Amino acid sequence: MRKATRRRVIVPLPPRGLRPKLDHGQLVDLGLAHTANLDAIARGGASVDVLWQTAGGVFTWWRVAQLLGVGEPEMAQQLQVIEHVLQRFRRTGSIGFTGPEYQLAKVGVDVMDQLAAIVDRHTAIVAAEWSEQKVNALERNTQREAA
Repeated sequence: MRKATRRRVIVPLPPRGLRPKLDHGQLVDLGLAHTANLDAIARGGASVDVLWQTAGGVFTWWRVAQLLGVGEPEMAQQLQVIEHVLQRFRRTGSIGFTGPEYQLAKVGVDVMDQLAAIVDRHTAIVAAEWSEQKVNALERNTQREAA
C-alpha cells in the first residue's frame, strides 16, 4: 500500500525565450478589444461590463509588464488612469475619461499591444488569472459599497 502525498505536480517549462507566443489571431483579437473598449469609454457609451473588461485588461498587462520587466512605468500610468475612472464610477455612476486620461489611455493601448506581441502564452495566462481575481474582488467591493 502506498502512502498518499499531497505533492503538487510541477510541470517543467522551457526557458521564457523558448515558450510559445500568442498567435496572430490572438494578437488581432486583443488589439480589437483594447481599441473597442477605449472607444466605448471615450464616447460615453460604455457599459459596466466594458469598464470591468478594460480594468481587467489593464491589470493583466500591468502584471505582464512586471513579470517581463518591460514597460512597467507606462503600465503604472495606465493603472492610475483606470483607478481614477473606477473611483469616478463609484462616486458618480458615470464611465468616462477626462481629456488627459484619454490621451494616456490611447498610449496605453499601444503599450498593451506591444506587450502582447512579446509575451509568451504561459506568462499571459498567469497574468490573466491574477487579473481576473483582482477584478472580481474589486467588483464585489464596488457592489457592496453601492448596496
